[in-house]
Amino acid sequence: MKTQQVINFVALLIIGLLFNACSEDQMALIEQEETQNQETLLKNSMSHLGYKITFMSFRENQADVYVMNANGSQQNRLTFNPKWDGPAVWSPDRRKLLFPSYREGNWDLYTMNGDGSELTRLTFNPETDWKADWSPDGTKIAFVRIFDYLGPNENYEIYTMDADGTNQIRLTNNLAQDGHPRWSPDGNQILFHSNREGVFNIYNMNVDGSSKTNLTNSEGHNWTHAWSPNGENIAFSSNRNGYFNIYIMNADGSDPIQITDTQANNTQPCWSPNGSKIAFQSYRDNNWEIYVMKNDGTNEKRLTYHPKGDVSPDWCSHILNK
Repeated sequence: MKTQQVINFVALLIIGLLFNACSEDQMALIEQEETQNQETLLKNSMSHLGYKITFMSFRENQADVYVMNANGSQQNRLTFNPKWDGPAVWSPDRRKLLFPSYREGNWDLYTMNGDGSELTRLTFNPETDWKADWSPDGTKIAFVRIFDYLGPNENYEIYTMDADGTNQIRLTNNLAQDGHPRWSPDGNQILFHSNREGVFNIYNMNVDGSSKTNLTNSEGHNWTHAWSPNGENIAFSSNRNGYFNIYIMNADGSDPIQITDTQANNTQPCWSPNGSKIAFQSYRDNNWEIYVMKNDGTNEKRLTYHPKGDVSPDWCSHILNK
């Protein structure tokens, strides 16, 4: 009898230990599943935010930063300061927007979260700090500094700085308008446009400012350019055939192909994150509005419909994978 009781006790003990082990395993699986769900939710949230298009609009009788879905729905205003804000560009991690603002009585660069919160001022220079772009890893920013803005000695130069506004380095030094810096997807080069040879052309340079190369070398103006996400192509606008239209060329400037053809100006192209589409601004309906098309110029679709004008789309084509 005692032997049987001992056996029963040991059996219950083993069952209890097995139950506890199973419970611990189940709890570990539950915790792992919850962690994965949270990571998936965060990833989906970031993806949803990053696939939005930011743009600048004058619809409230002032320049403000807006975002909308890629199909043009849910157009939301992010800045509410009475001074000029924009245009903005997405950070590679799709969490922040970088933009110039006149809100403190001087043109400086700011960042904010993708929902408009946590505004941070980056530059405090008395000169004008204007259009900017992030490096693909998000640690650096290229931007335009305009000396003597609207004055007799106005001069546009390209700078880089750390993402917190420190370590500012001048890359160009030319009595011309060097503007619209755009960082290559591999982080090694910066595109910019310049009228240093008369008309505006698109140039490429190393991130230290060396090896400046004219990529377009074309009659007419060539500007407002954007790298494709894979770095193989460049979209840009040119009026070489009359009105400004959107073109695509190889990264070395070869084989330019015109992909829009309207009797109105089309400028400011930007690629979708997967490179299949291009958003741009157009004056084809006697008002600046945002359009989107396939990267071959087909299937154009108008996204904004406001009489005050919507410009400067950005779609976050630099995606930071962590």
